[in-house]
Amino acid sequence: MASLKALAIAGAMAIAANGAVFAADLGLPPPPPMPEPVVAEFGGWYLRGDIGVGITEVGSVTSTFDANFVVPGLRVDRKHITDQYFIGAGFGYAFNSWFRADITGEYRTGSRYGSILSYSNGACLSGRCYNNYSADVTSAVFLANGYVDLGTWYGLTPFVGVGLGFTNNRVSNMVDVDHQLGGYGYAGDKSKTNFAWALMAGLGYNVSQNLKLELGYRYLNLGDVESGPIRCQNTPACGNEIQKFGLSSHDIRIGMRWMLGGPVAYAPQPLIRKF
Repeated sequence: MASLKALAIAGAMAIAANGAVFAADLGLPPPPPMPEPVVAEFGGWYLRGDIGVGITEVGSVTSTFDANFVVPGLRVDRKHITDQYFIGAGFGYAFNSWFRADITGEYRTGSRYGSILSYSNGACLSGRCYNNYSADVTSAVFLANGYVDLGTWYGLTPFVGVGLGFTNNRVSNMVDVDHQLGGYGYAGDKSKTNFAWALMAGLGYNVSQNLKLELGYRYLNLGDVESGPIRCQNTPACGNEIQKFGLSSHDIRIGMRWMLGGPVAYAPQPLIRKF
């Protein structure tokens, strides 16, 4: 009886082994692959802040006078302006992984403007008299901006952008000095609001899921700057001159963006398998 039980157990083990080999020969499908990890793309609202320096440029300089007041042979001999420093803030929205837009406001510190204009006058050496102008210029800029992010490599994201808006340019402490004839004039402070536009490019860096740093270049056109009427101190023959010039800037900016929303997850398509 014991030998029959041993024989039955051995036969069952042989049948099980043959069954496993037979199942392997059928080529049953392997288990489905593991799903791909979910890719998180952060979007939604964000806050931003920027600081930087603007290498400013003076455009064309013109002077206007009262009717019937004539300045013979007026010309611009020299013009310059010092750089501006600025600080700005804003808020925006990232619509997806490649397009975002924001609204920004910034204050640009006073730069020093100077110019020399001359006119024909036989009382001066060489037959020309020279007037020296100086003033302080400050600006407040408000822009609506759009950016296109061009992809991310090793945490770096190049981008390009454009901005449209307006600027308020303020001229203060304008004086006009004629060192040869001893003339002196001054103008009251004046502000002028203009259309403004900007072109931008730069690099963003992902410090964390919520914090982005930016280093960028911006060309900013600030429109026109206009003084108040210049009043002469020592002569009644004064044409209430108003001096106007264009202003633009090549800006180098360092900024940050703080994302307010959480991740927007883009999951892969579900796996569908037919046997």
